[in-house]
Amino acid sequence: MITGYSRFIQLIPVFLLVFLTIALGTTGYMWLEDLSLLDAFYFTVITITSVGFGDLHPTTESSKLFTIALVLIGMFSLFYLISELISFFLESRIVDTMFLRRIKRSIRKMRNHIILCGYGNVGSLIADSLGVHNVVVIDKDEMKINDARDRGFNTVFGDSINSETLKNANIDKAKAIIVALNSDPDAVYTILAAKELNRDIEVYARSNEKGSLNKMKRAGANYVICLPGVGSDAILKAMEKG
Repeated sequence: MITGYSRFIQLIPVFLLVFLTIALGTTGYMWLEDLSLLDAFYFTVITITSVGFGDLHPTTESSKLFTIALVLIGMFSLFYLISELISFFLESRIVDTMFLRRIKRSIRKMRNHIILCGYGNVGSLIADSLGVHNVVVIDKDEMKINDARDRGFNTVFGDSINSETLKNANIDKAKAIIVALNSDPDAVYTILAAKELNRDIEVYARSNEKGSLNKMKRAGANYVICLPGVGSDAILKAMEKG
């Protein structure tokens, strides 16, 4: 499949053709009409774009013949560039649409999968440990979603506190959901929404504050780990051993 980057690389010769046409016109008018660099460039641009304000015009037969050739070459170059740019953007949109549809079809077919909410520092480590198979990543950050897709994960772009986002992850067929969000309130709302859509789903959550542990458990989390608590416990144990 042709990627957006490789397709853009293919446009470089087209841009180069337009640049060379402008350079040729500018050089030609400087020589044929004895114009300054700026005036020659201006004359070239209004000629190949067919603007023609009338303030500059060819004064010799050689200059007229050169202008005719420049108009033909310039119009061809510009039309070619415009058509290629339109094709580039349309193809990119079509490829993106087809890619997203393929992801949606893949997610709809999944059974007993794991939904991972949050693809930050913690979430991405969890995802890498689980592997790309049978995992759906949810995040509201487009850059993080793109990163997860590049790594081969099925993804859903959206906020996990939104029931529709969880439905797009096929939550009613999932066996577990991992809530690894940076916001504890969002984590609580995500747990509540997940349990409402799938009462039997197992919920594993990360809390950023000890005060959120009981809230997440009351919301329906089966297991909650407090990262600051784990870190402090590990340091204390290391000190005891030392």
